[in-house]
Amino acid sequence: MGFDDLAFPVGGWSAFTIVKEFPVNKGMVAFCMVCLLVVGSMTAGCASGPVLTVSAGDFHRHATPVYVDLQRKGLDATTVACVESDGHVAPAQIEPLDDGRGRLWWILSDLPAGQTRTYTVKFCSACGDCRLPVFAWKDSSEGKIKSMDLMYGDRAVLRYMYTPYDGSSEEGIELSKKPFHHVFDPDGSQLITKGLGGKYPHHRGLFFAYNRIDTEGGPYDIWGGSHGDYQEHVKVVREMAGPVMGGHVVEIKWVNRHGVTLGVEKRRVVVFRSPTDEMLIEFTTTLEEGDKPVGMYSSNSHHGGVQFRAAQYVAEHEKETRYLRPAAWSHLPTDEQINTDKKKGGYVHKDLPWNALQYKLGDRAYTVAYLTDPANPGDADFSERLYGRFGEYMPWDLRADHPLNLGYRWWITANKDTSREDVQLKYEDYAHPPTVTVD
Repeated sequence: MGFDDLAFPVGGWSAFTIVKEFPVNKGMVAFCMVCLLVVGSMTAGCASGPVLTVSAGDFHRHATPVYVDLQRKGLDATTVACVESDGHVAPAQIEPLDDGRGRLWWILSDLPAGQTRTYTVKFCSACGDCRLPVFAWKDSSEGKIKSMDLMYGDRAVLRYMYTPYDGSSEEGIELSKKPFHHVFDPDGSQLITKGLGGKYPHHRGLFFAYNRIDTEGGPYDIWGGSHGDYQEHVKVVREMAGPVMGGHVVEIKWVNRHGVTLGVEKRRVVVFRSPTDEMLIEFTTTLEEGDKPVGMYSSNSHHGGVQFRAAQYVAEHEKETRYLRPAAWSHLPTDEQINTDKKKGGYVHKDLPWNALQYKLGDRAYTVAYLTDPANPGDADFSERLYGRFGEYMPWDLRADHPLNLGYRWWITANKDTSREDVQLKYEDYAHPPTVTVD
């Protein structure tokens, strides 16, 4: 089902929370059965929430996630909500926040630059269309390898790998030393990220690590997981499942070879509903100190930070890899990996607002745009590799009063024609989002 099906005339129906009680396929059936009980219900009978005005600002908005934080009591992940504008309704979804508020998300389908649109928030089971797919988590573990898939309808979009750490053997260490998120093709047909094995086996999917952590008895290497240093999944803090977005917040501890916790990370990864052959992933993380303060830095920009690693096929076909960069870097060769290195051309490859890796897997072509949150720490080196790893790095002194907060989005298209202008607009959605005011 394409993105254009997101909005539908008043009189639709929905009860998406039902899917949380069943596996995906049974859940979708049960979901629609419940909806049929309220066929013909009108949102006019729903409890009305606030009236919201969305301003596009300087940019044309298309398939743009927007949100507003609500103080209303009783809002949680099971609250069924929608937004109504000019006789049309779009599904909305509550993401619970740590401070007790509810963040209401929905997708702004199309709003030209300079224009505004007014929405009324509705809360009730007659709030959507159960024919639309929803996001839901599904266990995909095989034996001792633990994983869960984020499904969108009947197709997988993300896979979280979280096998408990096993230091009893080299094989066990390799299988379990780093939790990470795999990414699927937007159509669900194949993984487009690398897992275990291949060139640089410690590079896996979407991952975050440093290869040099200085503290007592160090340095320690969480990046490569060498000498018994590792990351380990602790728990799922909360899950998001519904018609607008799916994802979770997970807690991951960074542990050295002596069993000392160097840092505790809360990693939030979500996927938003997107047009056909596109995917939008949001990644936010907070890394706090563990058992003692550490000075954290990498020996160079190629061994630290939040990274994307493309499938092993890309490493075997490096000549097909291209980098698409912002206008200020557009003069640099697209078929070369550019990094800050005064010995090789004198480039200063720092603080890029975004960067995009373009590669092929068989007959499918992808553009993976790495969008950086302007609130991230500055002086960040960007690392590129033609074999398919890229991301930014900054040093950090991790203390109780100095946690590391980072935010990124990846916009993925299965389209060889994605342009610099296309990526720039997606970046503007992130860096300068539409404004939402409560009337």
